Amino acid sequence: MSTTYVHPEIGQLKGNIVDGAVQFLGLKYASLQNRLAPSELVTSYRPSTDASKFGPPPVSPLGAIQREFGFIQKSLPVPEVPDHSDLEGLNLNITLPLTKDGAIDSTARHPVYVFIHGGGFAVGSSWYPHYDPAPLVKISTEIGRPVIGITINYRLGVAGFLTSEELRKAGYKANNGFHDQKVALKWVQKFIPGFGGDPDEITVVGESAGGLSATMLLMSKEPLMKRCLSTGGAVLLFKPIPAAVAEIAYQTVINAFGLADKTPEERIKALLEVPVDDLWQKIPPATPLLPSIDGDTVPGEPSFLSVSSKEDDPSFTIPGRKWCASMMIGESKLDANIIAWLGLDGKNPGIAAKFVTHVENALSAHPDAASWLLSSYDITPETEDEEAMIAILRFATEISFYAPALAFAKGWPNTEEHKFYLYHFNEGNPWEGRFKGEAGHILDVAFLFQNYNEHMSDAQKALARAYAEDFIKYVSGEDPWPPVGKTMGARVYGPTSDGITAKYVESGDPVEIGRNPRVLDLGEKVGFDVLLDLFGSFFQGK
Repeated sequence: MSTTYVHPEIGQLKGNIVDGAVQFLGLKYASLQNRLAPSELVTSYRPSTDASKFGPPPVSPLGAIQREFGFIQKSLPVPEVPDHSDLEGLNLNITLPLTKDGAIDSTARHPVYVFIHGGGFAVGSSWYPHYDPAPLVKISTEIGRPVIGITINYRLGVAGFLTSEELRKAGYKANNGFHDQKVALKWVQKFIPGFGGDPDEITVVGESAGGLSATMLLMSKEPLMKRCLSTGGAVLLFKPIPAAVAEIAYQTVINAFGLADKTPEERIKALLEVPVDDLWQKIPPATPLLPSIDGDTVPGEPSFLSVSSKEDDPSFTIPGRKWCASMMIGESKLDANIIAWLGLDGKNPGIAAKFVTHVENALSAHPDAASWLLSSYDITPETEDEEAMIAILRFATEISFYAPALAFAKGWPNTEEHKFYLYHFNEGNPWEGRFKGEAGHILDVAFLFQNYNEHMSDAQKALARAYAEDFIKYVSGEDPWPPVGKTMGARVYGPTSDGITAKYVESGDPVEIGRNPRVLDLGEKVGFDVLLDLFGSFFQGK
């Protein structure tokens, strides 16, 4: 069912009534002079806008949604979406709660969450059905804490993260994707009051690469949000690429388009004019089109030391720890299972022997630690491929997701004015597939946003509901559970197979929250950054 609403600044909007909420889709928040140009805030609109359909997504490989469903191991119906666009993809979707009378309360000051999708900065979009805020917004109304849900697009791949000295000299900034996210937040701050939202009560939420993005926004000197929530990824998930690697990526792109013999001006002109589909079809998949150190959106290279210290490291300052009122980080028990699909499977056959050799070489200065690591994860050169894969993924999860969450908690001010919350997601995947029974990557989002409920058992739906209510309380500025203090107290979701829906573990003890302390013990011995680099170099084949 469609409806119209007159926004005091945007004008008349045509939207859709969904169950207990209304949605305005495809609202353009930024314009682009060309595909690599800085995004510019849109401030004026036509008198009437049809916001009943999704806008075009930014350029990325077609059909990527099916791969994401493969990670979740369950598909959902896919809505109708326009073709991707290099110039018109910077749009967002707003889901508003309705009053008991089925109206929009434009005078309300509802808190707002803005969701940044994942996808490795290469794929993904705000229209993905498992991100749909409508069920969550409905629950917020049911429990008397109505919130507004927003999903945003940002540039990906070449348009989002290609950079080089040549481009920068021509006036093109690095990390367009991060700049887009900032512009989207400025749009929300400017226009959300006209939708009944509170511009001073914005929570940025991100998953995977979106979680890394949310935490990277904390590097801004300018306050961008009141609260931040990262799940399945933070700035230590993978390190930004240095300038030398960004130059290699640029040369790879130039060669892919046959531009090596052109002048800088000719190359840039060609980059702005090549067909849209060439931006993803002709680029080698392994090209590192990723966030890079620019001294602006990415001030430097993060480390466990800089993140876990309450004192700002000059090489990687985190101003947001002073202006963000609260931070929440969640991680799943096998978050790194995504890495198997993203390239680790290429280490088979014989991944165990390769990992043993790599660990022994990487920790040659600490032979006892190398032996301890391998024995802790039960990996020998003879370990069967699939058994070794799971064990290595557990190590990757614990050093790339679990340990960084604790590091962030340790470094946060942890005062009444600047709180920190931890949670651990332990519910196994209920659907058939490779990782059935494991709490894998993206699964927490499937539970949080309630779009998979019809495919869940009653116990799983109860867990999803508890998770959603906690999330809504957090977005509303309440304490969903006690913040981190003297201990790493945390909320734990599942597993329902053990009779656990949700519980609070005050001690934060690894065993009580469903984790193994081995990586924490090892990190204290040889250094967490050493272990993170060890896995990173193994995954990258270095």
